[in-house]
Amino acid sequence: MKNIYYFTIIAFFVGILNAQNIIPSKDEVMNSAYTIAKKENKNVFLMFDASWCTWCKRMDQNMTNDLCKDFFYDNYVIVHLAVNESEENKKLENPGSVDFYNSLRGNASGIPFWVIFDSKGNILDNSLDSNGNNIGSPVTKDEVREFTDIIRDTSSLKEKDLNIITEVFWDKNR
Repeated sequence: MKNIYYFTIIAFFVGILNAQNIIPSKDEVMNSAYTIAKKENKNVFLMFDASWCTWCKRMDQNMTNDLCKDFFYDNYVIVHLAVNESEENKKLENPGSVDFYNSLRGNASGIPFWVIFDSKGNILDNSLDSNGNNIGSPVTKDEVREFTDIIRDTSSLKEKDLNIITEVFWDKNR
């Protein structure tokens, strides 16, 4: 009887812990983003990333930099979908994210790969430059210029704001 009691208690707590670690599906993430974007009159900035991706982390750090984070938060609903995780971390991938990533041509370009949608789910632009190369987390002058051109076209930011984004993203050593 005591064993059944302990088993029940353990099963209960394991269930609670597992319930807290549920990864939302691609559809849940995107539908929620579209709903918020419509309500707040914003576009959706989707970034495909992975837990091991240092360039993805750099992109996040730049977008959340104190100098420019409000520019992004005021214009976009920013969401992430995990793809390309290692075998031991496949559990971190959002269900449906890999197929979505592939359908958007992300699999041909690496991560971070990002796409900007309007609130209805129409693609406005993505991280592929005019030559079809992924600028991902832009750092060179040309990549940052391409990035700010996309941001200019998909937001209400002014030139002075875009200049600040350029300063944050551009790695002058490259």
